[in-house]
Amino acid sequence: MGKKSTIDSLSKIMANVTIHKILLKCTNKPESVNHLGYEVIEYRNTAISIADEFNWNKSDKEKIRLGALKHFKRKMERKYGDIKFPMKEAIKLLNQTIGELGM
Repeated sequence: MGKKSTIDSLSKIMANVTIHKILLKCTNKPESVNHLGYEVIEYRNTAISIADEFNWNKSDKEKIRLGALKHFKRKMERKYGDIKFPMKEAIKLLNQTIGELGM
């Protein structure tokens, strides 16, 4: 996989990590907590594995961050439109996720 497609793939995975962190905070179904926590861990581990394939410069990191934000907004609107979460907090979680990857 080329670097451009890896950036897109990594952006989607990072958006999914952020979405699952939000769902974990907002869920009113206690039976979903374990599954959501597991999903956060799995997506994060996948992102770490993909991120280790390349050296990332500032421009690449910004593309990943902006792509993740775009995918996050799109998926939240389409799939989780009933969940209202402040965008400021979502961006904070996304930046935290990027930090977890050592980027």
